[in-house]
Amino acid sequence: MTAPRWFRDEKSFGVRNDSGEVIASNFYRDVETSDGTKQRVFPRIFVEPKHRGAGLAGELTKHSLDASIAEGFRIVPVCPYIDQWIREYDGGAYLNHRDEPGAQHFYAD
Repeated sequence: MTAPRWFRDEKSFGVRNDSGEVIASNFYRDVETSDGTKQRVFPRIFVEPKHRGAGLAGELTKHSLDASIAEGFRIVPVCPYIDQWIREYDGGAYLNHRDEPGAQHFYAD
């Protein structure tokens, strides 16, 4: 794969390979709190097994979070990978945009 071919739909940010197949997805859903705060909940990320280990999950996470923050969303990392990435990447700078997951952020898709 040359460079990531980003896409976005109503449920995920993702990456397609050169053939157009989806090889990674960072799923999300948007919620608004009672005080009007816009939150983007990230419940899980998936990278096809043959594409793992090359940093694609990290690139997709950064791309997804940067777009979400630019759109005015607070980030709610339900996915353990994304939560750890937020804590460790860029000296924790993304922690300024993180909200703690609560019961309202969990539900079956």
